[in-house]
Formats: sequence, structure tokens, C-alpha cells
Amino acid sequence: MKNIPERQKDILSIISSLDISPTMYKNAVEKYHAITKFLNDYGIDADMYPQGSFAFGTVIRPNATNPSASYDLDFICQVRGSRVDYAPSELRQIIEEALSSSGIYGGKLTVYKECFTIEYADVNDIGFTIDIVPATDETVENKNQLIKKSLEPALIETAIAIPKYNGERNYSWLTNNPKGLRAWFDAKNEPFLAASRSAYRERLFAANRVLFASVEEIPHELDRSALQRVIQILKYHRDVFYAKIEDGNEIKPISAIINVVTTQIASRHDPNCSVFELLEHVLNELNIYAQQLTLTFKDFTQIYGSRTVFSRPDGKWYISNPANPEDNLADKWNQNERIPTHFFRWVKAVKDDLIESLQQDDDQRFRASIENGFGITSVSSVLGNKYCNTTPPKPISSQGTAKPYRGL
Repeated sequence: MKNIPERQKDILSIISSLDISPTMYKNAVEKYHAITKFLNDYGIDADMYPQGSFAFGTVIRPNATNPSASYDLDFICQVRGSRVDYAPSELRQIIEEALSSSGIYGGKLTVYKECFTIEYADVNDIGFTIDIVPATDETVENKNQLIKKSLEPALIETAIAIPKYNGERNYSWLTNNPKGLRAWFDAKNEPFLAASRSAYRERLFAANRVLFASVEEIPHELDRSALQRVIQILKYHRDVFYAKIEDGNEIKPISAIINVVTTQIASRHDPNCSVFELLEHVLNELNIYAQQLTLTFKDFTQIYGSRTVFSRPDGKWYISNPANPEDNLADKWNQNERIPTHFFRWVKAVKDDLIESLQQDDDQRFRASIENGFGITSVSSVLGNKYCNTTPPKPISSQGTAKPYRGL
């Protein structure tokens, strides 16, 4: 007989195992603070701060095909001044020369077109990298233009300029605003945190008494709400799903889209909810937005009302970045129609694997569904042979999922 609460608990255990541990979190914070100190001692007036999943509390192990892969942690290195004080390539050179000269960081440094990566040794067979994006303040004039266009003008003050690679070692400035996006997310996430914070922190403390003397010592960056867990679930399922597609890395949705659309949809839901109630709500809404694949935006609005997380008024997809009105997160969707098509197929797969599967009477079929969603290794490392008989269940064929997409 199926036990739905137990199955849900097991799925959450899998996701928790893919999250960054309190020990690794503490290590990463110490490391990026040390880099900041080094740069300042070198003579560069800079501040480093997290962006992306490390800032949002939605970190997952990144490589669905290699469960022992390192965590990628993203940071901004904001140098004092503004874009008028530097050429983009000059700013990169300043940071690169400093890090390369270091006896500590030089040997760990890899230079990429978009960032500088410092790789740290594994601890308990798991390592992490710190990806550093150079930045400086955006100009007052550009910020004023963004404020005029923005629905969230209070977020614009923290806008920055980062070097954008244009080919042939040529860089230009690109406006970005990770601090603003984090402020927006934190405000939307707070009601969800408030609904579960006390109980979650007590559980976290019980599991990490060696690290923390009291609940109060736990950094709030380690708190996890239902919203944060839903985002983690979606991100990891995405990685597994698109790994089965030949060009999956090129067409899978960027994390920023998952973060923004999930948060926008969740903000209209009761925060006193379980992870799975919120996940099902988000997936149901996304399935409604899938109708825009075939309906005109006018017809969609007439049928489904004023839903604006995704919009397509002129036949082009648009997903707004709340912290940068000039940034359409869905730009690539308008360059390759396979991207939105696969996105909404992926949404259906998430619901099949993680919501509909909960109703399965057969334990082995449930196990096959969550293995299809999270991968055999990730599931087995947490659940062992649970929901199996004497032999592990045969997973749903990845080729059967991927083949129909290759011709699109």
C-alpha cells in the first residue's frame, strides 16, 4: 500500500543530499572572504559577494551525470568605481594579474571568457569551485534610465556593469544586477521562510551539533523554505532530463528562468504550504502557460486571464528580470523554438515523475519514476534498495525520452 507522506519525505531526502552541507558552506564563505582580503591587500579596492544559487540558497550539485561532481559557486568581484573608470578588458586584466601572481591562487586559477575559476580540493570526495565575475558600478545615467523602465525601481541602485565577451578577445559592458535580484527574491521568499523557519532550524541543528553550539549560531543562509526546495527540485530534475537529450546543454532553461518564474508563481500561493503542495501549484501554472505554444497571446489572455510570468504579445517570448528591465530572460527562446517546446515537455515530465508517481500503487514503479527524475545513483545513494524487491527496478528508458525530441 502506498504511503504518500513517506514517499514525499524520501524525495526531499534526495534533494537535501544534493544541497551544500553546512561544513562546505562554512568553508566556501571562508574562502571567498580570503580572496577578498587578498585582493584588497594587493591594492585592489574590491568587494566580493555571492550571486545565483549560493545567494538564493538553492545550491544543488551541478552534474546530473556525475553525482560526485564539484559544486559551482558564483561570485561577483565588484571593484570600486564605475564603468567610466575602466575598459571592460582592463578590469578583467586587473583581477587576472592579481590572482595569477598569488602563490595560493595562481595554481588553482583557470581563466574563462566569462569568469575566473578557482578550484578547491575535495573534502570527503566532494569539492567546489569559486567562479569570479569582475564588475564595477553602473553609471548614474544608466541607472536613471533603468529606473524609468522598471516596475521595481528600488532595486536598480545596485546595478553593476560586467565585461561581456564578444569574440576575438573583445569585451563590452553589460548591465547586471545580482544584488537587486537577490533582494527581490528574499522579499518573496520571506513569508515561506517564516512559515517553516523554526522547525527547519531545529532539525538542522540536531543533525549538525558538532558545528553549531546552538540554533542561533546557524547562519540564516542555510535556512530552506518550501520555495527554495521547489527550485532545487526543479533544477536537479532539469539537469537529469536534459542530460538525456543530445544537445541538452544548449537548450535547457537557465537557472535564472527557473528561479524567477517559480518565485513569481509561488508569490500568489499560501506560504503555509508543504513543498509538494507548492511544487504541484507551480507545475499546474506552468502547464497553463504551455498553452501559449499554440494560442495567440490575445486568445491566451481571454481564456486564462492576466497571467504575465510568461508573455508573448508580439509573438516573441518574454520573461522579465525583476532587477533589470532591459534583460529578457527568454531571449534565446526566440532564437530556437525547440527551447520553449522542450521546456514545457520537461514541466510535464516533472509532474509525471514527482507528483503523479506518488499515487502509484506499485512501489517499484514509483522507484522507477524518481530514478527517471533524479538519476539512479542519486536515488540509490540515499534510499538504497527501498521500494525495490530483490532486484532494482528497471528505470524508464532515457532513450525513449530523448529520441522524439531530436527531430524537433
